[in-house]
Amino acid sequence: MLLLLACAAAPESNGKVVVIGLDGLEHSMLDRLIAGGELPNFARLEKEGVRGEMEVTTPIMSPILWTTIASGYPAEIHGIGGWTTGRGHSFSGADVRVNRIWDVASRYHVPVGVAGWLMTWPASPVEGWMLSERFVWSYPMNKDPNEKSVGVASNSERQATTFPDHLREVAETLRPDDAWVAASPLAYQVAEYGAPFHPLVRDETHVRVFEHEWPGTHGRFGAVYLNGADQVSHLYWAFSDSGVQNSIRKDPSAHTAAAQAASKPGRRPLPYADGITPEQLATAARYVPDYYRYLDTVVGRIWALCDADTTLIVLSDHGFKVSTAQPLINGSHNEIAVFLAAGRAVKPGRVKLHVFDVAPTLYALLGLPAASDMPGHVLTEAFDVQPVAPVETWRLERAAVAEGTADGGLADEQLRDQLEALGDRKSTRLNSSHLVISYAVFCLK
Repeated sequence: MLLLLACAAAPESNGKVVVIGLDGLEHSMLDRLIAGGELPNFARLEKEGVRGEMEVTTPIMSPILWTTIASGYPAEIHGIGGWTTGRGHSFSGADVRVNRIWDVASRYHVPVGVAGWLMTWPASPVEGWMLSERFVWSYPMNKDPNEKSVGVASNSERQATTFPDHLREVAETLRPDDAWVAASPLAYQVAEYGAPFHPLVRDETHVRVFEHEWPGTHGRFGAVYLNGADQVSHLYWAFSDSGVQNSIRKDPSAHTAAAQAASKPGRRPLPYADGITPEQLATAARYVPDYYRYLDTVVGRIWALCDADTTLIVLSDHGFKVSTAQPLINGSHNEIAVFLAAGRAVKPGRVKLHVFDVAPTLYALLGLPAASDMPGHVLTEAFDVQPVAPVETWRLERAAVAEGTADGGLADEQLRDQLEALGDRKSTRLNSSHLVISYAVFCLK
């Protein structure tokens, strides 16, 4: 079967699809800033296209959800159970047990370009190009930079971050330099945290590589992933909430006490744990909205690369809300994610969808077969498209590498730190019964 697929002709063109994945993008913040005229590109997407509230599976963990978005399968099938395996290694692309959209597209000789998507290290051979999420090394914003020096990736890790190999040299030239960062509206955030702790340099590199590679590769499926909104929101979401701001103004000492109590060894103290002034509160309140303003420019830049034959999709894996457990200092995940689309095949309006519906819809937009064992459906209510006849499954008979044997090296430590930093996540991997129960609940719905 695989040999036949390898020889398969490219399907009749249904146009191009570009997906921008924005980790942690929240509906309420979009609404607030769009109403204020501050996000012109998001506003245009909403006006010209379709906007949806997307329900996601629980537990809400980015590696699980972005792999589901790209594959159409739940975690207990696609194999990514969190950030790290039970054997102490970070999950990686070698642990994915299903074909993802770029794998299937490549089998049908449909050119693709992927920049920074989670679980794409080691970068796999595709019909086109791939920059893995580990090309730019980063640490969570609240890791204490004095606790342990920033490590250096091994030669094998550096060499496996792109496909083809020569893309690595090209991507190195596209990293934003210090002068660009200093001129950015987010310079005050980077100055506070520094690279590689603040996500701006990583996100901007993903965007620049996509901008550089997409126009010249005749791609039909493109994907770029940015995680900055998630990182910034975990630390600063509470400050952007007017109710929390009022509480802090009335009693700044309550915030200070909560931040000191929640600070832990090996992490930076939480923002303003030594006390917060009205001026500092005003600065803190800018962090999340300013990052959204940067993301709006990103949407505009990538949208400018899309011709009339392209469907542009912008989506998140979850939203954000003020934490009920630590309302003065923490942002927690909202289970409703953002879905926006405009362009060639879109039916303007509103839609409700499930995260399982994304991949089957992407397959239909590309004229490729989804699999009949995927739980989602094609969003014909939002797109003028008809799915092609499905294949039985896009599962792999076995993972490319047995679970837990892919040594992520430095990335193992970084991903554990990343998980530890993200607020209310209790563990680095999932109990298999939790995955089965979550999927069963969806099926019963």
